[in-house]
Amino acid sequence: MKPSYLIPFIGLFALISCEKPKADDPDITKLYGNYELSNINWHGTSVDLNNDGSGYWNLLYEFQNKLGYYEPDYTAVVQPGIVYSHTEPYANYSTSFNVTIPYPHYTMVDGKWKCLEIKSLKTTIRATDNSIRLHVNCCHIFPGFNDPDDPFLSSIQDVSLVVDSYDDNKFKIGVHCTLPFDFNEEQTLNENYLYYEFIKE
Repeated sequence: MKPSYLIPFIGLFALISCEKPKADDPDITKLYGNYELSNINWHGTSVDLNNDGSGYWNLLYEFQNKLGYYEPDYTAVVQPGIVYSHTEPYANYSTSFNVTIPYPHYTMVDGKWKCLEIKSLKTTIRATDNSIRLHVNCCHIFPGFNDPDDPFLSSIQDVSLVVDSYDDNKFKIGVHCTLPFDFNEEQTLNENYLYYEFIKE
């Protein structure tokens, strides 16, 4: 008969080898820290936020010259967190991306949408080992705004995270939304992603 003391060790080895990695593994912990907003890019048709008659895709300068833009507010903190499941009775480890981003507030003026000021939006995106993916939009949240006085805030479909590398000391927040596009005297609505890039301080 083989010694019975081998069985517990075999069982313990099986449990360890099958355990899934947590979201606070050494790679993701490289992202922990404080960040500041470094750029804003629109991936749709060019947008004229400051009403100077020219449309742009790199919108940081346009944002900075609008009433309500307050640079010290636009920061991010990446830190350990937890996420609760609606299907499981326990919480999972996560990495929390706590961000504050500027967002254009549009008002109808003379039959056209005009950006008159900038609002600040605060949100948390929680990345787990099951949800985070490099180089693509991931860890989506669906805010479901419903503000009849601000259809552009209500048009935000989702907010997501983009991480290209754990060693870059930066990440992006993608806001899937709708912004107006002006061409000659016409104005149309353009749906795409507004990307906010944060760089570690």
